[in-house]
Amino acid sequence: MKRNRSWFLLLLLGLTAACTTSKTVPYQAKWNAPFNYTEGLQPDQQDQKSRLRYGIINDDQYLYLTLKTQDPRTVQQILQNGLRISFSPQGARQEAYSLLFPVVSREDRKAMQKIDVDLPNSISLNRMLDVFNKEALWKGPKGQRFINLITTDTGLRSHVSVNQNGELTEQLVIPFAMLGVNPEQMATLGVGIRVEGASGQSGLTPRVSVGMGTGGFGMGGFGMGGGGVGVGLGTGNRSGATDRDVNINLQVRLARSIAE
Repeated sequence: MKRNRSWFLLLLLGLTAACTTSKTVPYQAKWNAPFNYTEGLQPDQQDQKSRLRYGIINDDQYLYLTLKTQDPRTVQQILQNGLRISFSPQGARQEAYSLLFPVVSREDRKAMQKIDVDLPNSISLNRMLDVFNKEALWKGPKGQRFINLITTDTGLRSHVSVNQNGELTEQLVIPFAMLGVNPEQMATLGVGIRVEGASGQSGLTPRVSVGMGTGGFGMGGFGMGGGGVGVGLGTGNRSGATDRDVNINLQVRLARSIAE
């Protein structure tokens, strides 16, 4: 009887994993030339479940990702939990590297519950986004570490904003050096995009100072300013996965220089 019960539990776990695992989608990246990243890259694909649009380009030093959505449910999930973007280079273990951004602490969630979402230009939300754009959490083979996005010399950049139409934009620049790979010697890169579990990171406290200014944050040529918005942020944490959760697995074929 015990053996049959164990077999049943294993079968149930297998079926659950099969239901929650997202199918891997092939994606062809574009070469980052001759246009500027912020002007030239627009999402060209959309995940039908979460309605998150995504676009990826690369050059010989960086991988550039732009994510956009105007779906209230997905905007809510990202602002309340953050997105974990994972990277699986060829020859490395699955999801060997990842970036958590924005990093949402327990205090951030409490603050967002009090935001006046009816205002077309929410000063509180702008301040929260300004805080988010100061820090990210990077995970590699040596463990996790916070990246100060204002003073970092790693070349990693990330920014999140919400415009007056309620559209959220998240932009990332990932140096291939941080992935330990040479893009000219690698054809494909696994990229995962998921909402971070609320319970897993609810105790994090960002280590940079919480500047409460309302201005946009400039990042060199990465030009981004935060706008006001009225969106429903909800009041509770994410209690479990749903069919609308962000869960995207991409097999990205890296672009080659046109000169090649």
